[in-house]
Amino acid sequence: MKKNLIPISVLALAMFASANAKEKNPVVMTINGQDVTRAEFEYFYNKNNEQDVAEEKTFDEYVELFVNYKLKVQEALSRGVDTTKAYIDELAGYRKQLAEPYLYSPEWKKQAVQEILDNKKYEVRAAHILISLEENATPQKVAEAQAKLDSVKMQLAAGASFDSLARVVSQDPSAAHNGGDLGYFGPMQMVYPFEEAAFSTPVGQIAECRSQFGLHLLKIIDRRESAGEVLVAHIMKMFPRNVQKPVAMKQTQHFIDSVYAVLQGGADFAKVAAMCSEDQYTAKNGGAYPWLNSSARFPQEWLDVAFELQPGEISKPFTTDFGWHIMKQLDRRKEAPADSATLAQLEAQIDRDPARKAHYAKLQEDKWMQAEGLKVNEKMLSNKNRNKLLMTIGKQKYTLKQYDDFCAEKYGAEAEFVPQQQSLDAWKRAEIFAYVDANLADRNEEFRNLYKEYHDGILLFDVASEEVWDKASADTVGLRNFFAANKAKYKWDKPRFKGAFIECADDELLVTTLKHIYDNCSDIQECANQVRAKVLTDSILTPNPKQPRFHIVNGLYAPGDNNTVDREQLHLDIAATAPRSNMPIQMTYGRVLADGPEVMEDVRGAVVTDYQDYLEAEWCKKLREKFTVVLNNEELNKIKAAQK
Repeated sequence: MKKNLIPISVLALAMFASANAKEKNPVVMTINGQDVTRAEFEYFYNKNNEQDVAEEKTFDEYVELFVNYKLKVQEALSRGVDTTKAYIDELAGYRKQLAEPYLYSPEWKKQAVQEILDNKKYEVRAAHILISLEENATPQKVAEAQAKLDSVKMQLAAGASFDSLARVVSQDPSAAHNGGDLGYFGPMQMVYPFEEAAFSTPVGQIAECRSQFGLHLLKIIDRRESAGEVLVAHIMKMFPRNVQKPVAMKQTQHFIDSVYAVLQGGADFAKVAAMCSEDQYTAKNGGAYPWLNSSARFPQEWLDVAFELQPGEISKPFTTDFGWHIMKQLDRRKEAPADSATLAQLEAQIDRDPARKAHYAKLQEDKWMQAEGLKVNEKMLSNKNRNKLLMTIGKQKYTLKQYDDFCAEKYGAEAEFVPQQQSLDAWKRAEIFAYVDANLADRNEEFRNLYKEYHDGILLFDVASEEVWDKASADTVGLRNFFAANKAKYKWDKPRFKGAFIECADDELLVTTLKHIYDNCSDIQECANQVRAKVLTDSILTPNPKQPRFHIVNGLYAPGDNNTVDREQLHLDIAATAPRSNMPIQMTYGRVLADGPEVMEDVRGAVVTDYQDYLEAEWCKKLREKFTVVLNNEELNKIKAAQK
């Protein structure tokens, strides 16, 4: 008897949980057998009310609109729209865009900003050896580059000098003369993989990373606290080109000394810099640079002076390889303020850094692996039975064959060149992403509703186009019949002018020709055809066809549309407006329609819109006959009461 106690209690618990879930999220309607929950209905209802609509609907009216919407979706499903390749591809594209902000925690960007702010407190000096490698290199090329780097590591382990190896082996062109020494640098001055390795590796240790430039071997030479930031301005006299530095210094020293004497006499530094400095980048700003730290990419002697000065102090003339300089320190600070503007700027920079984003995406994937209980039995990797279990994520099971298939698809014939741990890690990340992505709708109500909206919206677009939108535009006979049956609806309370408004140059021959055409032609469209045939092709009337000396607008003019038409045709008390200087002659040809349109084309836009509404209403009637609609009025009334 005791054996039955556990299954019965589990069943009771499951039934209670199911009933409790339904109580919290009851069904408010059923369309063609498909349930719509309160949560889904309220999502669409609240979203509709938040939007700025011209005509606010009552709750009952919205229920009718929502039912019609769901009926159209059912019609699309009955036609198999959801099985077409075009639909599947379009929905997949939308889903990928929608899912990203829900998959990756928005906190990652704050973490990335904090990492930068923390690293800004320090500067790292590192040397590196680069083995060049294209970003999309094949696995074989990667393996070959890695073998070269491993050879360098072996030589270092045997006692070889990093400096000497860098000069001989590194494919960074600067290594030949600097031994790979990059000097001091701060965050966001190197590509992210290099920065991350440099700032996370202890002094004296060697690290390895891969960037878009290739494989790097880094030796961390020093790490120091940042000297803060300075705001400086300078005046520069460039050395003449192709002249030895000692000679160049002598040729330009008199100039820089005279500038220094002027400054010593109390002259304004910014004004002197604007007049005398040959640094075109800064001279227009009074010689000023933005805030700089001590690892900025400037000659070391230039930076030394910048940080030795005190605010307001002006240096004596000094030289770099580029020329003479006189510098003034404008201000200094320990570190940049973490204000909203600075944080926004850092976030914008992060958005443009795919390598940094990829790093934080991996951290998120690591969290998923732990949260979802991903487990790999690596002992099984050599098992010949490829149907054996290799990995589990939650209750999902993955076999060795699935791992093999992944490697074959990702790496192809070059899979043998990929280290097993690398391919296994890539597979784990691909599968954990797919697992979390597949369960996203079940775990996130906001995403589920948004995805459902896109899913249904794309579904009904094609059928609605076919039944309403395209049909209304293309059905000329139906439009005319609809207009004839509803002509009274399109009457207007004030006369309108139907015809042409003409502007043209003050040229007697051109004016006479246009008047002759319009005086002897009753149909406005035929007049336009004659203008194209007789005026635009005449080199005397139209010397430059790309810039005709006249402008004609055909149409239906309501009061207020055109001052000239209002005054001359509708006889309204409208003040004259100055014509265009190059087209001072204005004419109007046509007739006044007293109380309504002559033909459907006069109000085609309005008729098409109304005809669409008519077709949609008729279509919805047919859909209600085709599909069953069951409303849970008790639950709908609860929602209605909650809105008051």
